[in-house]
Amino acid sequence: MSQMPKAKISKQQHFEYVLGKHIKWMRSLGLNVDDKGDIIKSKDISINSGYYPTTDLSDVQPQPKLSNKICGNGKKVDNSWKIEASKNFTVVPAYNKGPYMVVNKSDLKTAGRKV
Repeated sequence: MSQMPKAKISKQQHFEYVLGKHIKWMRSLGLNVDDKGDIIKSKDISINSGYYPTTDLSDVQPQPKLSNKICGNGKKVDNSWKIEASKNFTVVPAYNKGPYMVVNKSDLKTAGRKV
């Protein structure tokens, strides 16, 4: 059974098809869009135009959470215990190779050697 070849459409017809889908999507978001795909501002809309008034999209699409807000009661976190704990360790090359390893200061003499 042979299949019929697909009908080829011109670039202009494809553009009009895609533009129509895009306009439909923009209207589903609540935007005022004319037939050319341009957004119409609310104050320029006549009463009989048939388009919805432009909505504020900040309610529809929530803003991402930012990390620039101070959490908790606004006091700086005390990290002094980390500094005291790190005084017991040092960083040395592992077996004279590229990577580094953290070694306890008491094991520093044998670091990088097989014991």
